[in-house]
Amino acid sequence: MKKSPQDKAISTIVGTLETNGRRWWLEPFDPKVPFDVDLRSVDEGEEGDFVVAQIDRPPRGRGSARGRVVEYLGPVEQPGVDVLVMLRHHGIPEEIAPEAVAEAERLPLDPPPTDTSDRLDLRDTVTVTIDGETARDFDDAISLERLSNGLVRLGVHIADVAHYVRPGSALDEEARARGTSVYYPDRAVPMLPERLSNGLCSLRPDVERLTMSVFLDIDALGTVKRRGFAESVIRSRRRMTYTEVRRILERPEPDDVETYAQVLPLLLEAQALMVVLHRARLARGSLDFDLPTGDVVLDTDGHTVGIRPGERHVAHRIIEELMIAANEAVAAELVARRQPGIFRVHHAPDPVRLSELEEILGPLGIRPRARKSNSEAASPAYLQSVLRQVAGTPDEPFVSALVLRSQQRAVYDNQCDGHFALASETYLHFTSPIRRYPDLVVHRQLKELIRGQQRSKEERRAVDEDLLELSDHCSSTERRAEGSERDLLQWKKVRFLSARQGERFKGRITGVQPFGLFVQLDDLFVDGLVPIGKLGDDYYEYDGEGHRLVGSRSGTVFQLAQPVEVRLTGVDQRHRGLDLELLSGGRRGRRLRQASQRPKRGRRGRKRR
Repeated sequence: MKKSPQDKAISTIVGTLETNGRRWWLEPFDPKVPFDVDLRSVDEGEEGDFVVAQIDRPPRGRGSARGRVVEYLGPVEQPGVDVLVMLRHHGIPEEIAPEAVAEAERLPLDPPPTDTSDRLDLRDTVTVTIDGETARDFDDAISLERLSNGLVRLGVHIADVAHYVRPGSALDEEARARGTSVYYPDRAVPMLPERLSNGLCSLRPDVERLTMSVFLDIDALGTVKRRGFAESVIRSRRRMTYTEVRRILERPEPDDVETYAQVLPLLLEAQALMVVLHRARLARGSLDFDLPTGDVVLDTDGHTVGIRPGERHVAHRIIEELMIAANEAVAAELVARRQPGIFRVHHAPDPVRLSELEEILGPLGIRPRARKSNSEAASPAYLQSVLRQVAGTPDEPFVSALVLRSQQRAVYDNQCDGHFALASETYLHFTSPIRRYPDLVVHRQLKELIRGQQRSKEERRAVDEDLLELSDHCSSTERRAEGSERDLLQWKKVRFLSARQGERFKGRITGVQPFGLFVQLDDLFVDGLVPIGKLGDDYYEYDGEGHRLVGSRSGTVFQLAQPVEVRLTGVDQRHRGLDLELLSGGRRGRRLRQASQRPKRGRRGRKRR
């Protein structure tokens, strides 16, 4: 969909073909769209198929809009159709512009000697990439060296995309417009052509690649004593996967010493450094969210065959900590040298949101560190105290999600205003220029510093103005990409569970409303609704301040974070939701009117139907 559903000037809309035998209409994919679209003619496709319609006449009053089919996407059962629906619905271009593809095709397959001659030569340095099993673009590598003074020199080497994607080129215009790559379970929609992302800018083993390198000398307390930067050339020794690295570090085998002789010392040093950096980050108050997610499992035809918990283990943490250190260092360098840039900014939570969070946490027995007043903004350490209280308990995922929802959204900005969740004064994105346009811009700005290029005040002011507009654009394209990724994952989960109606599931209450309970199913990480009418033979009253439902006769309490058992009774394909029935759960308590002296305002109840 090209514009917001609330925009009356909406031009195209995605939905399903519907008919009553006399006429055809489109039912919008987005349930927030308050109108259908009468279609003038339908030449192909069947009822239930997804199409894109052009709006010729907007709705009048409560009537339907009028339009015509301009693209047939196909039945949802056909692999790939759900991805097409997401791309069209969120307005994400599928194909890269021909001019950008042609420009990429004119680039060499490998860097010529003329491109490597004046760079820092790291081809003999042991470097390694660590990525997921299915990753095809490897744009970051690491190296480690223990110095004679006891410090560890960390090297983070990022593909030099800026060397090939020059400002104003067709490739640059394409990357700028997209802002970011988009990642779905079965495919990616790249920001740049595969000639770059999977070829010339992919740090594959045993081939020369141009990189931008960050060097950090770090002491035993995790303090960066020196930072340096260079345009470089590397030759990665090995392509490692997260699973492989985890196995080597946690379950070493006798053959590992020989099999991984070149990279094993590096991996062991990286693990030790990760621990040091992580400890230092927590000590300064940084928040560490470890939220489980549900990844869909696809068969060879692209059909969902399962849902499994996403993993975040030692290998992920190694890369995460080392990349955070590199991002902070580049940001600090740009700020210290007064160089324009695009920074990653995360402001402190709004005090009102914090007060709401405290109201929810109170009944759960969780007491954050005291604030001086409700209007006082919290420090990261304030929320860190909440996470510590639930660490390792069944409540941890739920409470972590609550804390995360209390945060403001991180955005891009041309001013460095710090990153609240990381407790960092200087932060930006530098480590993924092949898939994020702000990183590419930062690479260009860092190159200017490395080369000693100077800008006048007027030039710097003009760059700042452009980066302000660009930051807003990149924040918008990031939201668009994340929204489409989240929507598709939810849709795939709901469609997969439609075949499991009648089954029992364990879950946890994640929301309490006057009309029922929202329950997240364990290990599937998808929410469903238990209507208040399916809670049992009682009259339930809603306690808004306590975030609970209380049975007026039995005193049974349903409260946030409580474990329950439910049955899946239906699937709402239109809203991509699950209908649940309560089987067991809740806890005994006194009736609401006896247990609470709070005012009755805000309470409602409904009888079981």
